[in-house]
Amino acid sequence: MLKRLHVKNFTVFAEAEFEFSRGLNVIVGTNGTGKSHVLKLGYAVLNSFGSKHLLEDYQASNNSNDVSLPRKEETITIHEKLLTVFRPSPARLRQLIRREAVPQEARIEYDFHNQSYSPGVLSFQSNRSHESNIGLNSWENVVQWFAPPVFIPAKEVLTLGWMLSASRQFKLPMDETYLDVLGQLSGLALQNPEQAAAAAISALTKLLGGEVEEQNGSFFLVYPKEERMEMNLVAEGLRKFGTLQKLLSNGSLTPRATLFWDEPEANLNPALLKKLAALLVQLAGQGFQIILATHSLFLLKEFHILSRELKTPVRYFGLSAEPGQATTVTAADNLEHLPDIVALDAELEQSDKFLNVLNQEDADI
Repeated sequence: MLKRLHVKNFTVFAEAEFEFSRGLNVIVGTNGTGKSHVLKLGYAVLNSFGSKHLLEDYQASNNSNDVSLPRKEETITIHEKLLTVFRPSPARLRQLIRREAVPQEARIEYDFHNQSYSPGVLSFQSNRSHESNIGLNSWENVVQWFAPPVFIPAKEVLTLGWMLSASRQFKLPMDETYLDVLGQLSGLALQNPEQAAAAAISALTKLLGGEVEEQNGSFFLVYPKEERMEMNLVAEGLRKFGTLQKLLSNGSLTPRATLFWDEPEANLNPALLKKLAALLVQLAGQGFQIILATHSLFLLKEFHILSRELKTPVRYFGLSAEPGQATTVTAADNLEHLPDIVALDAELEQSDKFLNVLNQEDADI
């Protein structure tokens, strides 16, 4: 699990600190304040931090070729992963340095909730970069703890199965998070999914009326009587629930794998947003770490309500920026303690105007 990110002169941030909880973490802010950047950075760190260092150090210490670890040719550094998930043009880390920074140098510090690992640092300036060695403080439960993170993009992915095979031949103009999650979606459902996921899988199956299955790169919603529907015929909002169901049922998403989700509210009506909020809070209560980005006031309110009703804490990060200025970050464990957020203010203002119009109409009758 990701515990901390400290960034300096990275994209829109002059300097910012993110201290993530083990459960549900919600990043809120208007467009352009760096919500997706935080998700992608955290994902790149967790996706790669354990790969080469974990594989080489663990095998050297234990004389092991454990198949549950990534093969050496599949490992990747944070430097490399940042380039594939951010896709700067040209493909150089210097493109991710805040343009107003003097000198032109960025620094990223990261730490983990699991104490088997010591903190790490990545810094880059112009064409030079340096990644500190990530030390292992303890070998106990290393393999059991390691699990790749999951990133669900804002755009649904269950109709994009063709991308995996196409990517082996063509350079696709999309960031690698899409290919990563499609690979994780392709696994068969487990006979015995993790107990922590059982209730959520059951609720998702009931909501969808069936289960998501994959065949030759295509996804289907399969109903109890073996009827199936091509995923492009399923409502786009429901495909998001299908994605979550499939990831949980095939074991890609577990309490050991942090879930990053960018704008989960897209294409969901308020009734479905309430169901989604309940599922995410439920998973957080079962030990899943979830880090999501949103600018939906409805979803934020629902999280606040559920956190109070179910006694499940939620960590909020408010991102805001004045024109031409760096993004500032405020963390709070209570939604009411967040400072004014433009994305929220606009929705609140509209709500007030709407009520005023309704009251005026009633007065005119």
